[in-house]
Amino acid sequence: MNGNGNHTRLDQRRAPIHEALENFRRMRVVPFDVPGHKRGRGNPELTAFLGQQCVGVDVNSMKPLDNLCHPVSVIREAEELAADAFGAAHAFLMVGGTTSSVQSMVLTACKRGDEIILPRNVHRSVLNALVLCGAVP
Repeated sequence: MNGNGNHTRLDQRRAPIHEALENFRRMRVVPFDVPGHKRGRGNPELTAFLGQQCVGVDVNSMKPLDNLCHPVSVIREAEELAADAFGAAHAFLMVGGTTSSVQSMVLTACKRGDEIILPRNVHRSVLNALVLCGAVP
């Protein structure tokens, strides 16, 4: 929303994380941490399989690439773009897969004793989250 309370569309052609990764790649930082393939130099077979374009930007979390646990720059921008694209108030990027994403959602929305309507074939991650938070299906 802009200052007048009107919704301002963000530039959906932007890709903040990819842009930051490309900028970081151009900085030619020498990797002394994970991942072990060292942007492809340590594992030519992996580079041949995935391609240099992929392994060249497969890097550990560095300051110019933001912090997923507390995003303040490019990850936050990407989340804002995602929320804007889906018409949502907020969007959160998750890296733990479906299970951790579903569990985060349930644990955020439900507390002990809350009742929640679920289909019979609900994913087991939902059931695990219900056990953790004490909600009742």
